[in-house]
Amino acid sequence: MIDMNERYALFAKEQNEDVKTNCVREDLKLSLTNKQYANLKLKVYQAGFKNSGDFIQSFIGDLTGWSSNGSDERDLADQWYERAHGMSEFYYYFCCFLFNYDYMNLETMSELLVDDEYFCAVYDEYVMEAYDKDVQSKEDCIQLLKEIVEAGIEL
Repeated sequence: MIDMNERYALFAKEQNEDVKTNCVREDLKLSLTNKQYANLKLKVYQAGFKNSGDFIQSFIGDLTGWSSNGSDERDLADQWYERAHGMSEFYYYFCCFLFNYDYMNLETMSELLVDDEYFCAVYDEYVMEAYDKDVQSKEDCIQLLKEIVEAGIEL
């Protein structure tokens, strides 16, 4: 059995390794109104940050529980997420399933679009993994796959 010190050491080691993967993510592009942008920058400077990216990265650390500002901040970020986007309690989105079960690359998603038998098997797995949550229809899932493949951006 792993004690708390060993668990913390493993967690710290994993975080230190993960820091090496820090890079600009090409699929993260924000569209903001002028007022949103001005208000964001005001919050950034009020918090003592020099740029919006570092400020947003700080929040993402709390939201994901990875490199966070502390347990209270993680709890509050989680509360915000649940209040603003808490439908995951009742609904299981196909994108989440694709990402979570490694169906996220464009080649696999393209195969799902052309091989009906493969798609049906994956869709059945999606429904099974949803347990008692509501799921998207087959038609909605196919449309989603088409949009992702057309955009050419993996999940």
